[in-house]
Amino acid sequence: MANYFLAYHKLVLSRLVGGVTKLYPHQREALLAIYHKAANGEMTTIPRQAALILAGVGTGKTLIQALTPFVLAPYMTGEKALFLSDNCTLRSRFLRDFPTDSRGYPRYHQWLLYSLEVLPPGVPPPRIVELDAGNFNSYAYALQDADMLVGNRQFVLNLVNRGDIEPETIGALVVDEAHFSAAASYRTIVNYCQDALLTYFTGSKFRSDSQPLPQVEYTEVWELDEWGNPTLQYAPVADYEFTLQQAWKLNPPPIKKLTLSEATSEAFLVEENGVEVTYTPEQFFIKAQSDRAWFRQILFGDRFTLPVLQMAVDILLAKRQKTGQPHAMIVRALNIAHVHRVAQLLQAHFPILQAKVGLIHSETESYDLAGRPSDVIQKFYNGELWVLVHCGMVGVGFDHAWASVSCCLCILKSLSPAEQEWGRIIRRVPGELPGYFPKFDHPNWGVVVTHESLEIRPLFEQFIQGVESDTIRERDKNSKLTPVLTTEYEAGETVIHLSDTASLKPGDVLQMTIPVNSVPSASPSFNLAQELGVRQVAETGERYQTHSTQPLPKIDPPASAWETEVQAIQTHLAQLRSFRQLNIQVEAILDPNRIQITPTWLDIPMGIKVSRSRSPKPLPDAHFLDHINLDWQIMVGEQLLSYTEYRKRSLLQSKGLELSPEGEILANGVPLTQTMPPPVYEVFLKGLEAELASVNLDLPHSETVARPDVAKLEIQA
Repeated sequence: MANYFLAYHKLVLSRLVGGVTKLYPHQREALLAIYHKAANGEMTTIPRQAALILAGVGTGKTLIQALTPFVLAPYMTGEKALFLSDNCTLRSRFLRDFPTDSRGYPRYHQWLLYSLEVLPPGVPPPRIVELDAGNFNSYAYALQDADMLVGNRQFVLNLVNRGDIEPETIGALVVDEAHFSAAASYRTIVNYCQDALLTYFTGSKFRSDSQPLPQVEYTEVWELDEWGNPTLQYAPVADYEFTLQQAWKLNPPPIKKLTLSEATSEAFLVEENGVEVTYTPEQFFIKAQSDRAWFRQILFGDRFTLPVLQMAVDILLAKRQKTGQPHAMIVRALNIAHVHRVAQLLQAHFPILQAKVGLIHSETESYDLAGRPSDVIQKFYNGELWVLVHCGMVGVGFDHAWASVSCCLCILKSLSPAEQEWGRIIRRVPGELPGYFPKFDHPNWGVVVTHESLEIRPLFEQFIQGVESDTIRERDKNSKLTPVLTTEYEAGETVIHLSDTASLKPGDVLQMTIPVNSVPSASPSFNLAQELGVRQVAETGERYQTHSTQPLPKIDPPASAWETEVQAIQTHLAQLRSFRQLNIQVEAILDPNRIQITPTWLDIPMGIKVSRSRSPKPLPDAHFLDHINLDWQIMVGEQLLSYTEYRKRSLLQSKGLELSPEGEILANGVPLTQTMPPPVYEVFLKGLEAELASVNLDLPHSETVARPDVAKLEIQA
């Protein structure tokens, strides 16, 4: 099967470099960064390295993913690209950019690849197959026809375990929400597609699970803990990063702007043990920090919560009334009990919200195991619910552009949950672009509503300004490494403890020499002298003895040359067998004494020294540079025409003329050379050439099925 992406690689790359497309600058730069990494051979090294793109919510990350195979095509060994999402919701979001009719033919005006002029009219679309576990008939016999496979990791893992996907056909593996890629399921898929180029996409380096990303380089950064003490952390090194702060500087910005509406109090009146106590803000904050249980009780108070809810609801109603749009609100509560109480307050004090408040207080009430939205989430998407109250259980995949108000009624301990919470109200909606001055009733101004006692403002300022982490100076890469295992390693574990990890980095291959306990042979070796000179037991059980009553003296004959050589070989083999060389790959540095490794099947005793093994030899320095006299061919009927020829014929047809097979211009079947004097004909040709240079013709879209899986279902119906 031909590589579709390779056929149009040069076209897409030239349009990206030439600025012909309507992509945002950051989208072009991200794609060129991926191309640069592949062109330098950094994605085909051993061990594998993934290209990492950090792009904020709503900044066009999906389109960058879709275009990634086009720029990687010359370096792909397989012809297909596999797009891996964490759940069904993210999978469906990706496919939303490629709508088709019931027969699988693309609706070109809704495809961003064409509307943003990345692909010109006339270029056929890529063939896309959705790997949907709920519809076997759609994909089962269409895999071989696909250029792009789109699936969620749970189902793709099943296909991989069954061997339904041929690994050699996967040339690029594009992973969305890459901060989940440290999971075992992702590792299985990545290892299965062993020759695929890896590209990881995620919204933030700070929103990640407890494990680092595999195949990604990490660097040390200093961050402050909750007590203000500097701590050493690790951050992934991105090949390209586009922050929300950069997005807000664009004109027009691709996302909403955000502002904070924070309630303040001159004092706090609290009843304690039947006695009213007045706290100043300073006293209140100190008490809240030192006694969390006390502060939780304060948050459960209706009078503490209602003013914040009142402001949030007023902003929501103002947006809906001014714009006529279905704007919605998300409320972050403290815990499950608080979720129920906040929902009761909203419906009791705001009659307009009756039956319009949804509750999410468990992960099963947001999305199922495959990532499909629950009934509550679906009603929120459909506009039946105006408010969604949760306590941190709205998982990955939430996508509702009309969510414009975020009401925070709990403490967000770090930037990670804050970034995730406010990222849900940042997608831009149709309407006026946001200006410099915030407006609560503006469609593209998101508002975060809270109380100052919750200390949301410092996090919000970090979110708006961006967090700059100071990188520690680069270590001496040439320094010798002699760390020692400080604890025993059991086969299958992913973490190993060393005395020092100062000069290690992800991707290093470590070498260890492990002693092997020799196992005695189950059967003794044969010795003729012993066989003849000692008492034996016959098979019948009778004992007998040789005629000699005294053992014969043992005389060793002199060893021959070959026996001496054999003995030396045996001794050397015994020495070799007493030790085993083990190579281990470092995937991440967890802290100064722990590294994450690819699991090995051997136990390693404590005290073993570690050395860095040799790096693999670089690939030959040979890169494809360019085609000579490259031209694009367009299929017209059954005939292939160059793009220049196609434009010429289209222009002549618009003038009522045509071109003969011999290349002569005809008018009503008569060559113009027979009806025009030569000087006039020469002037006509020059004018035609000038017009060809200045006119851009609209090419017809290709009549090609873009969704063979959908077309197959239509035929079966």
